[in-house]
Amino acid sequence: MKQRAAAGLGIYKKKAETILVEEEELLWQRGILGDSNPSRLVDTIVYLIGLHFALRAGKEHRNLRMDNSQNTILERNEETCLKYSEDISKSNQGGLKTRRIKQKQVYAYEDTANPDRCIVRLYKKYIDHCPEQTKTNVFYLRPLSKPKENIWYTAQPIGINTLAATVGKMCTEAGLGGFRSNHSLRATAATRLYECGVDEQIISEVTGHRSDAVREYKRTSETMRRDACGIIRGGVLKNQEVSKKICIGNQELDININVNVNVNKS
Repeated sequence: MKQRAAAGLGIYKKKAETILVEEEELLWQRGILGDSNPSRLVDTIVYLIGLHFALRAGKEHRNLRMDNSQNTILERNEETCLKYSEDISKSNQGGLKTRRIKQKQVYAYEDTANPDRCIVRLYKKYIDHCPEQTKTNVFYLRPLSKPKENIWYTAQPIGINTLAATVGKMCTEAGLGGFRSNHSLRATAATRLYECGVDEQIISEVTGHRSDAVREYKRTSETMRRDACGIIRGGVLKNQEVSKKICIGNQELDININVNVNVNKS
């Protein structure tokens, strides 16, 4: 093992690349994300649930079920949201050692400003088009080749391999390069929160990590790496205008902040 490491072999673990906001926008614009047909809708549900709830690519998706579901539509502070409640995961196996661990609970709120892309609306639409006689231990169902008006899916689950390849398939169809997988969604959620300065404790609550392992899922952007290099050189970062939207009551406000970081050489 040491000899392989010394030779540079097996020391770099291949990681799923994150999905940039611009790349996600491309998926929407090209209709790869959306609800135009049964296949698009279920793929979009995989994408949005994986992103909003930072699910692991494997078991956490496969363990989702219709009956006694981990997902619940509810009202919070007069807002409709989709709540995800973890039962068993890599961080919480459900045994005696983990019974005192706080259960991961994440809320995805209704996007009234952009209903076409709203996870709550799309989730409801997916459930409404599933057959009533559905197996209780599955969630992602196979699309019907000839969907009916109200029923778009069979009672059979999507195959494990097909489910695991969902995000990679979508990104390939959009012409996005790099290694993309369902796990990209988890990394993307952590990275977007990290880049916006969200506290690491909040990020851990979303991802479900119980230690600093959450840092493994942070991905630094090219701008951040370039700025870090400039700081190390003792240079001065250029003025940067940061545009953010914040909500106060029912009003959405645009805030532009000019950031100028000077690093003086000693």
